[in-house]
Amino acid sequence: MREAKAGRPECLACATGPDLVDWRRAGTALGCATLPAKKRPDAVDAWVAFAAARHGGAVVFSTVPEGIRASLSVLAPVDVHVVAV
Repeated sequence: MREAKAGRPECLACATGPDLVDWRRAGTALGCATLPAKKRPDAVDAWVAFAAARHGGAVVFSTVPEGIRASLSVLAPVDVHVVAV
């Protein structure tokens, strides 16, 4: 992680809050994700996937990575990785 001045994010994606388009993209990821049989749709998974895709170069650590991977498959980012812990 890079050092940042207190209270000032150095990343544009971190410095700006979500707008209506962002919420719709996360909702689309949630609605279009192909989930495993026993996994229910989870808005938090969709938002984490969207935030990682928006940020770029992200690694997401999760104990239940299936929902995040499913949302990422809809968003199709190039540089986001999910690690099961």
